[in-house]
Amino acid sequence: MKRKQNLRIACLIDDDVVRHVRAARAPSIRAKYDLSVVRTLRSLYREVAIIGIGDKIKSSLDELAQLAPDIAFNLAFSSQDEEAVLAERLDRLHVPYTGSGPAALALTNDKLKSRRALRAAGIDVPRYAELPPRRPIAVGFSPPFFVKPICSCGCIGIRDDSLVIRREDLLERARLIWRRDAASALCEEFIVGREFRIGLIEARRSGMRVVGITEWTFGIAAPGWGFKTLAIVSNPETRKARRVRRGPAAVSRRRTLELASVAQRAAAALGVDGYATVDIRVDDRDGRAKVIEVNANPGLWSGSSIWSRPSFRANIRNIVEAARRK
Repeated sequence: MKRKQNLRIACLIDDDVVRHVRAARAPSIRAKYDLSVVRTLRSLYREVAIIGIGDKIKSSLDELAQLAPDIAFNLAFSSQDEEAVLAERLDRLHVPYTGSGPAALALTNDKLKSRRALRAAGIDVPRYAELPPRRPIAVGFSPPFFVKPICSCGCIGIRDDSLVIRREDLLERARLIWRRDAASALCEEFIVGREFRIGLIEARRSGMRVVGITEWTFGIAAPGWGFKTLAIVSNPETRKARRVRRGPAAVSRRRTLELASVAQRAAAALGVDGYATVDIRVDDRDGRAKVIEVNANPGLWSGSSIWSRPSFRANIRNIVEAARRK
C-alpha cells in the first residue's frame, strides 16, 4: 500500500444520504456511489471529512470554512439547480473543488442551451424544438419524438411515456411537463440506434482524456428503441425486470476513436472540466454519432466499468489533482 498523501479533503454529500455514508451503509444507489468515493479517498489521503449539504447551504459552508480543506470533493446537488449555486459559493470561499464550475454546471443542466452550444460548435445533436406552455406547438421534423423537461439533467423527468410515436400525442405529453414542472418542454427527434456513455477525466497536459466507453442494452425493447428512464437508472429491480444492462462497449477501433473525439469536443464546447460523461446515440439510418447529453460531475462508483481504467483509485486521484490545478 502506497503512503497516503498529506491532504485534507472535505467530501460534500447530499443531506438525505450523508448519514448512511457516515455509517458506511448503502441502502440506495446514491449512497452506494458516494460511499465508494469516500472509501477510496480515505485510502489515498490522510484526512477525509464528510460534510452534509442541504437547503441551508450557508451553514454547511461555514462548517467547510472552519475545516479549511485543501480540496472539496463535490458530490452534492447532482443535476439540480442548486449545483451551480454551490459551485459559485465555493468560488467565493476560494476553496478548490472537484468538477466543473458554475457556468458549465448551469449550461449542462439546461437541455436547450446546451444543445444550442453543441450545435454552434459543429457537433451533431438530435433535431429539437422548445415547447413553451400555452403556445401553439410547431415541430418541423417527424416522429418518433422524445419529450422531456427542458431544465434537468440526466434522466430526471424521463418516463416511459417520454417517447411519443404519433404527432397527435405530442401535446398531451407536453402538457404533463408544463403542469408538473411549470416550465417549457423539449421535443427532440428520437434516435433509433445504439446508446453509449463515454467517461472523461481531465489530464495534466492533454485536456479531457477518455477512461471508458460503455454501452446500454435494453433487453425487452426492440433493437435501437430502448432508452433510459429515471426508474431504470435509480431502481435495480426495474433494470432487472427489463433486462437493462450497461457494460464495456464492443465496437471497432474506428468507432471507438470517433466516440472519443465527439465526447471530448462536446465537453470542450460546454466548458466542462475535471470529469464528465457524454451520452451518445449512433443513428441506425446513417451511422452518425449524435450527442444526447453531457453530464458534468456525474455519478462516480467503484463498481462501474466506465471508471475502471486504469483503476477507480487512479481516477479519483486524477480528479483531485485536476481540482488542485485550478
